[in-house]
Amino acid sequence: MRVQGNDNIEFVVIQHFDYELLNAASQLHIKHLSYRSFITMFGSKFMLELYRDILAERLGFFVFALDGKSVGGFVLGCTNSQQLFGLVMRRPFRYFKMIVPRLIVKPALIPKLFETLFYVKKENSAVDSELVVIVTDENYRDSGVGTRLVSVLNDEFRKRKIHQYKVTVHDEMMRSNNFYVKNGMRLSASFRMYGVKWNLYLNEIGR
Repeated sequence: MRVQGNDNIEFVVIQHFDYELLNAASQLHIKHLSYRSFITMFGSKFMLELYRDILAERLGFFVFALDGKSVGGFVLGCTNSQQLFGLVMRRPFRYFKMIVPRLIVKPALIPKLFETLFYVKKENSAVDSELVVIVTDENYRDSGVGTRLVSVLNDEFRKRKIHQYKVTVHDEMMRSNNFYVKNGMRLSASFRMYGVKWNLYLNEIGR
């Protein structure tokens, strides 16, 4: 699906593997979220394989904001976050060959790996669907691109008859917390992961 914005930014829903777009997404994810994201430490190839499997198993979809050939941002929505975070365990040979070398160099990451694999238990939420990650490139911030990405995400969830989803964010990331509240999400709970406080928001998107 393609949605044209008023400023010629096009919003495209991706449900099948597209190397160029997903590679751009992995680079954006690493560039802008590495300071708060654990899985980016395993590199762009790991991210790309994870994205590929999410689409192959129909666990989610991407919405891209495209300005010509430039990617202004993207959002990843999933229908079942427990199955999504189980991908690594279901396909260990594919992922562990990328994970183990990094753990050998930095064994202190091992506890964080287990926390990530059992992330859904940390959330302790009955809601399965989730906004997994949203990234807006610095050149497109404060332009409404993030809000429009969420709007298209909401439409896609509705098409799948999903009317509630969750999203988690570090408590210290005030800009992100404010963004979710601004876009109609309500704080539901808090939990600790990686030694810091996280907030869990729910979004009721109606029918």
